[in-house]
Amino acid sequence: MKDTKRQVLPSGLWVVATPIGNLADLTPRARVALEEADCILCEDTRRTSVLLSALGMHSLGARLQRLDAHTPEAKIQNWVVQMQEGKRFALVTDAGTPAISDPGALLVARSRAAHIQITPFPGASAVLALLSVCGFYETAFTFRGFFPKKREEKEKEFQLVCSSQVSDIFVWFESPLRVVDTLGVLENGYPDVSVVVAKELTKIHERTFFGSASQVSYAVQEEVLKEGALGEWCFAVRWIRPKKSKEDLKLLEDESSVWSQALSCLLNLGISTVDAAKEVSQEFGISKRQVYNLALRKKNLKGG
Repeated sequence: MKDTKRQVLPSGLWVVATPIGNLADLTPRARVALEEADCILCEDTRRTSVLLSALGMHSLGARLQRLDAHTPEAKIQNWVVQMQEGKRFALVTDAGTPAISDPGALLVARSRAAHIQITPFPGASAVLALLSVCGFYETAFTFRGFFPKKREEKEKEFQLVCSSQVSDIFVWFESPLRVVDTLGVLENGYPDVSVVVAKELTKIHERTFFGSASQVSYAVQEEVLKEGALGEWCFAVRWIRPKKSKEDLKLLEDESSVWSQALSCLLNLGISTVDAAKEVSQEFGISKRQVYNLALRKKNLKGG
């Protein structure tokens, strides 16, 4: 096996994943990146200092600089200039993979615009760690970042993803102070959806809860009452939607067609369903019965 430390790392920006809990999850390559970086940008210098000390890299604390949501644009541009001049910057977040639901994404964007080489040093990710233990066999999933704070925004978020056709699986981060309320909102609206909630992934007090929204909501509430509102939380929801019949799919196809738009125009002008269907049928060569059925549906939806 090659000695990782003998590998020559490229200059530019290094996006370095750090452990989400278990220190052993830091890759040897990521350790080399941290040791060789001229500067380490992090969301919280105090937390990253603790991490470096725990990893036995106490001396690297002097290289830390803060990059958070309040970092001025001018400072980010200055770092970009330094990288253009040959400096090597490592970007980390408090835990896991940086620049995903993380202020470091702005630096990545500015660096890419400046044609700076950006190199990923992959490792721990709470999203992928959670999905790996869910048992959801669907390929597609959507990560939505941190869950909204206000109750009405929580309800809108669930309504939005419930009606989405992008994927059936959605993943969020959540605060330990709000996780019980969030799952309560989910339970009230969608008690039977499949949910997996994880607390403190890869840590000593790791807990994972599986089941319906009702079951998981109760289990998490008991956990918080017993252990307190502590730790890092994330959760995934799998929506089960009824499959559309061939008739439903055909109707959707008709609705999106050019002749359907022409039919809507005629109906909006006050032309009767019979005459409008006849006109569209003749013009586009579509079955009169097919056009007439859609015309009736459009009329009913308008309440006409």
